[in-house]
Amino acid sequence: MAVKNRKVRSGATAKSTSETDGTFPQGFKGFGSGVVRVVVISVVAIVFSALHGYHISSMFESDRHFSHLSTLERELTFRTEMGLYYSYFKTIAESRTFLEGLHAVMYDNMTEYPTTINVLKRFNLYPEVVLAACYRAYEAVMGMFDIPTKLCWTVNRGEGMSPVQSCEGMGEPAYFYVNSVFVQNGLMMGLFFIFGTYLSGSMVGGVLTVASFFFNHGECTRVQWTPPLRESFAFPMLALQMFLVTRMLRSRSVGWKHVVLLAACNITFILPWQFAQFALLTQMTAVFLVYVMGFIPADRVKTIVTGHILGLMVSYVLLFGNEMLLTSFYASCLLTVMAIVSFEPLLQRQTFSIAVMALQGIFFIAGCIGLKIVISKVLNVTDDAHIANILRSKFSDYRDFHTMLYTCAAEFDFMPLKSPIELSQTLVLPAGLVVIVMIIYKCIFPQVKKWFSP
Repeated sequence: MAVKNRKVRSGATAKSTSETDGTFPQGFKGFGSGVVRVVVISVVAIVFSALHGYHISSMFESDRHFSHLSTLERELTFRTEMGLYYSYFKTIAESRTFLEGLHAVMYDNMTEYPTTINVLKRFNLYPEVVLAACYRAYEAVMGMFDIPTKLCWTVNRGEGMSPVQSCEGMGEPAYFYVNSVFVQNGLMMGLFFIFGTYLSGSMVGGVLTVASFFFNHGECTRVQWTPPLRESFAFPMLALQMFLVTRMLRSRSVGWKHVVLLAACNITFILPWQFAQFALLTQMTAVFLVYVMGFIPADRVKTIVTGHILGLMVSYVLLFGNEMLLTSFYASCLLTVMAIVSFEPLLQRQTFSIAVMALQGIFFIAGCIGLKIVISKVLNVTDDAHIANILRSKFSDYRDFHTMLYTCAAEFDFMPLKSPIELSQTLVLPAGLVVIVMIIYKCIFPQVKKWFSP
């Protein structure tokens, strides 16, 4: 029966998670006591963080020769929207007071003249606000102790070009800006090591995770070329959020502490990046599928969804009522999943589990699409219509200004053939396929047999 299968599966999950109880798996005991394990893992994570931070900063320097440019030339290297984001950071950092700079970006009448816009709402500008506040605090503290924050000299560029003054150091706004991004993404590599160690129960798993990232560095990130882009600030927060969700799935019990932590992670991921909703949508879809298959109980899904909803609502407020969050498929997905798991007792009265799964799947798809349409109509929001048009243009002859503007960029084009070839050469794609086959064999097949057993 469906109820029986669900209970057996939930019990199996509870048994496996009770072994970890939110700590590192038992397979990691070879390094001695818990304190020693934490110290060793922390030291290795710090080393990987430093290596990755140095690696991406070196690639950026080699590409731009950033240290040999004048202040104006450095700012000109932030092409396209990168220059827009940096200009707001510079506005706040160099204003007479922090509040004066914040007011300037919240009531900006230059970007879309003559319209006055709030760029915090329009362009997800919270990273620049935080960095500008940190820069001003750094300058104030260093000035208090009379410690120089930058070193300037004249650079003779040769080839008939006039010499320019070039300054290096964290007191230079451009340096502070890009180095802050590199530090954050460097720490992300340490987090990936901890994540891999936690999942595998061995430091070998953590090292393999880091090695896979480095071998496929160009496919994993572009922060070394485009530090100011929104994803450069959001990606590390996504890694932290995924780690927390994994701990919630594996822990013996979860409560409001986990809900608040998950909401905080989601907020720090949503605020910097307008496309964060799509990554979180895929995550919730994956969690829902795992629930439908019977591998996690309904109360665990409710806890995760509650954290997501809380994070979404706080982000909506901090983004000054950005309606695109409420009208997104992500918001509709959260409401639909919460409704489905809340009605689980009613669905479990069915005697055929395949029918229950099919019904839940239909409710999920219909709820996501239906709620999205209804909420958009009620709030009269069409700002995200270009997203659907981009997808439409990929599979038809439809064209408009927005679709042609986006699809001319490689990031919005179909994946080139070289990508799977390169991923196969580094063994990431074959390894992923092997893992999928093993999951189907170890988890899916036994569950299917139970469904069809007399």
